[in-house]
Amino acid sequence: MKCTIEGHRFGDQVVPRPLLTEVQQSITRVAVRPSSGKAPEIRAAVLAGLTASGWSGEVELSIDSEITITSAKNRIGLCLQTGNVARIYADLLKLQKLYADGSIIAGIMIVPSAACARTIGSNLVNSTRLLKELKLFERVITTPLAIFTME
Repeated sequence: MKCTIEGHRFGDQVVPRPLLTEVQQSITRVAVRPSSGKAPEIRAAVLAGLTASGWSGEVELSIDSEITITSAKNRIGLCLQTGNVARIYADLLKLQKLYADGSIIAGIMIVPSAACARTIGSNLVNSTRLLKELKLFERVITTPLAIFTME
């Protein structure tokens, strides 16, 4: 699977290059071809690559909560979202909370492109919408983010 990287608040520069490379390799090694209903398989394949590179499993936001992000490594939080578009706002808030607390220095979001999202399901999150809305909420979502678009 191909991918591109863009930044919000220079996240593509804040996240250390080796971690960006690990995420990129986890995506590019995915052999699942995007088609209807394949979102869970794509997600599992990306997660397997991340785990092999030493990324954690789910990370709780606090000991008092069962709310989690997908993964973390070296103070970088990561959210992989292949589900309904409404879930992206929760992921952004979770990363913002961790950033505001000083638990992470930046975040990574992995989402499908608009074309890929249309292929694998309906009303799914996509990078076009995410990037557009990050511009709108630039003064609210202050976490530096590296956004990976899966194509």
